[in-house]
Amino acid sequence: MASGISSSDATLHVYISLSLAILICGLAIWLGDAAARRIGAAFLISWIASLLVYRNNAQNTDLGVLLVDVATLFFFVWASIKARLIWSVLASAFQLIVVASHLAATIDLRVTIGTFNLSMAMWSYGILLCIAFGTWTGRRDRRAAG
Repeated sequence: MASGISSSDATLHVYISLSLAILICGLAIWLGDAAARRIGAAFLISWIASLLVYRNNAQNTDLGVLLVDVATLFFFVWASIKARLIWSVLASAFQLIVVASHLAATIDLRVTIGTFNLSMAMWSYGILLCIAFGTWTGRRDRRAAG
């Protein structure tokens, strides 16, 4: 890989990230309120769909992954409007940054694929933190209500 990260290191990162996404989104689907279940399921589906359409190209961003991320953004915004929770707005904002990163790397060739991939990973972890927080608050509120 051009960014100096070996292929096996990148593969290990994918497995760790996917495992973390399955754990957090699984908990959201199992224990979360309606908003956490919706956004958690959408994020997990998006993650898996991205793996299915991904083409390993060291020169360009992937149009298929961009389309998956744009669809996820629209769903997050819809779910956020429906839920009216600050963590869902923040998750939508992180997803918007993911889409903007796609566009920046496509428009400006000075943005390297390594930088693009790091950006995607960083904002995805932000989304996972939002989902984890939303799951925790939804469960807490449900317990407090009895």
